[in-house]
Amino acid sequence: MTDDSRYAVQPPVWRLRVEVDDSEARCVVALDEGGEVVGMASAGITRDDDAPTSWELYSINTVPTVHGSGVADDLLRAVVGPRDASLWVLTTNSRAQGFYRRHGFTADGAARAHDGTGAAENRMVRCGAARG
Repeated sequence: MTDDSRYAVQPPVWRLRVEVDDSEARCVVALDEGGEVVGMASAGITRDDDAPTSWELYSINTVPTVHGSGVADDLLRAVVGPRDASLWVLTTNSRAQGFYRRHGFTADGAARAHDGTGAAENRMVRCGAARG
């Protein structure tokens, strides 16, 4: 992991997501060779009333030191697999949007403000045969 204090807030948030008691949800944690957490992903039944799919990627996070290494690809495959799914991504996060496009997701035109921060988000959806 990194000693950069900007990332110190992430592990407690991850612990909260891991402790969610939902029998349908999936949560996977990626560890480096030393056993340190370097990423996590969670997914489950969609929370949207107008859901275009029944499965939603709730979150995927990795520490900067593993960006581009394939860890996020593995996490996405572990919690979503080949199924149709939707997700919400910050409109300002072009890196994440590119990652999701590589995995067959496209924007469906839905937008909202993030519940916790008010930041603008767009929904992306993957349906049909396209898989990354």
